[in-house]
Amino acid sequence: MTTQILSSNTISCPLPANLTPLSPNGFNLTINKLPSISFFCQQVNLPSLTLGVPEQNTPLSTIPIPGEMLTYDQLQIQFLIDSEMRNYKAIHDWIVGLGFPENNSQYTQYIEGASIPGISEVAKSSSDATLVILGNNNMPIQAIQFADCVPESLESITFTSTNQDVQYLIGSASFRYTYYKFV
Repeated sequence: MTTQILSSNTISCPLPANLTPLSPNGFNLTINKLPSISFFCQQVNLPSLTLGVPEQNTPLSTIPIPGEMLTYDQLQIQFLIDSEMRNYKAIHDWIVGLGFPENNSQYTQYIEGASIPGISEVAKSSSDATLVILGNNNMPIQAIQFADCVPESLESITFTSTNQDVQYLIGSASFRYTYYKFV
């Protein structure tokens, strides 16, 4: 970082080493259990992170104390739904397999279908995900890994025959995860 000196009466302002802003449209999201989402992903958020801050009351004021429990917001994605609905159905089937709305055997069938020897039943229910941020030249500049993702919701889609133009359907899904880290 270099410091710029303007004159003897002004305050110097340090210049950052990189002056290029980050573009919001260069990314690639990969969810291990959902390979068909990667190509069609249109939008993804880097979720917020909150550190709980307990407070200590004193006679004069309330003093914030650094917390020790992190809270991660949801990972939310929007994706184009492919013409055979495979990517939408993959998330649907994952949620149904975990929630078994008709009978208990749905969960067993889902877990057995994810037969990977040597991993726990809980690990078969979740999937890691990686968000790769691309720079101005479409080269990876940063990767963020989400551990143990599970789908929380899959939004409805609306079919309509009154559109004049073809507007392709977009699906939205939310995921919970244990944590994320920059790798």
